[in-house]
Amino acid sequence: MSAHPVIHTRDVRRVFESRKGFFFNELVRTEALKGVDLDVDAGEIFGLLGPNGAGKTTFTKIVSTLLLPTSGTVEVLGFDVTKEAHKLRPRIGLVLGGERGLYNRISARENLRYFADLFGVPMERRDKRIEEVLERVDLVEAADRRVEEFSRGMKQKLHLARGILHGPEVLFLDEPTIGLDPKSARETRKLIRSLVADGVTIFLTTHYMFEAEELCQRIAVLSRGRVVAQDSVAGLRKLVGGDRTIEVEAYGFDDGEIQRLRALPGVSRVVSEEYGPRLRLTMRVRTNELELATIRTMLANHPELALRERRTSLEDIYLDLVEEEAS
Repeated sequence: MSAHPVIHTRDVRRVFESRKGFFFNELVRTEALKGVDLDVDAGEIFGLLGPNGAGKTTFTKIVSTLLLPTSGTVEVLGFDVTKEAHKLRPRIGLVLGGERGLYNRISARENLRYFADLFGVPMERRDKRIEEVLERVDLVEAADRRVEEFSRGMKQKLHLARGILHGPEVLFLDEPTIGLDPKSARETRKLIRSLVADGVTIFLTTHYMFEAEELCQRIAVLSRGRVVAQDSVAGLRKLVGGDRTIEVEAYGFDDGEIQRLRALPGVSRVVSEEYGPRLRLTMRVRTNELELATIRTMLANHPELALRERRTSLEDIYLDLVEEEAS
């Protein structure tokens, strides 16, 4: 961690109030964020993961100045988002994606001219800058077509072009590849990496675990309004109990067998789940001491036994952390 993180938050809370009841006289308070501490360093891609309703969108709106926190400290590029948003906004970009936020009846170029004027891009630089970002997102040939003719992938490219048009120092990306076909998603990830090479800091939310694992230097997992873990993928593997995941399948295991598996050297976690007519035990293992042959010998009375070993994935880590928080 650097001494001066680009994004710095401490004890960030956000409460939403609504009214219900026949006369709307019952006040309901929903705490979406419950004291979030988070730091993002300059020049990194930082990922925020979490289930629906965990508070990801609320937090992203707060750090990008769209929403005020109820309490806590939020600084981006050294600016307090509650008091200095007007100074911060010209230096950040936000890409929410989806179908909204673009003008469908005009061309991509005309969209970018409009947003360039909003962002305060100098007139003498505007058209050259538009050409630069169109080339960056591979939309030069489609620049003068109406946006309503664009595919979803092309619209997402235009969203990204709009987000980087004014040369932001920090770019907030909320689900940047959701709904894209594999080719468009890959191109989007390539563009994100190229922006970091230019010195842009990326704050990314996504539901795609492989995408976060591929792109992000560090990741925070948000659950029920709290950060339950924050580290590199390698650090998160250690947190949940190891690089190795061993899956054991058979038509049933008794409690004694499961307890003996838990007691094996290096085993940090054993989770059982039904897998069709069979039962699957998923084991997190810290070390290389445990060999598959040991498990096979221990469960020799299961002739139909199936064993598989793989590296613990970010999806495994995420599910472990979220399930622990829910239990």
